[in-house]
Amino acid sequence: MLTRDFVATVYIVKDAKVLLVFHKKLNAWLPPGGHIDENELPCDAAKREALEETGFEVKLIGKEMSLGKGVKKLAHPKAVQLEDIKEGHQHIDLVYYGVIANGKLKLNQKEHSNIKWFSANELDGNEVIESVRIYGKRAIEELGKNKIQ
Repeated sequence: MLTRDFVATVYIVKDAKVLLVFHKKLNAWLPPGGHIDENELPCDAAKREALEETGFEVKLIGKEMSLGKGVKKLAHPKAVQLEDIKEGHQHIDLVYYGVIANGKLKLNQKEHSNIKWFSANELDGNEVIESVRIYGKRAIEELGKNKIQ
């Protein structure tokens, strides 16, 4: 039987570098992210996970706005991807880009063994998986040196 969970991730960019954490369980460099809780908005999950995993409050790229009574446009994810996690289990990942709004860098040692800023060139190394390399480079290119669009 196939099961699927919704997750949200955020590529945090500063000074033309993207912040990645080394996930102990998955043994890989990944952007901050995780499962979307019941009744939680995906954009709120991305911000919560970023804070829990990096110590940073983030501003997601993409305008939120009211569209009349009872209707709010949320920040759009940059992508929605399907990831095979293990046999019979997948994640539907809503991928966001963001910049630091507040906070201080702090490693979540429970889940991660390292945290590091990567330049576009450093993403080309063998230690970063292809999808993270692609989105990381796109985030750096789009956000430049913290120019919020």
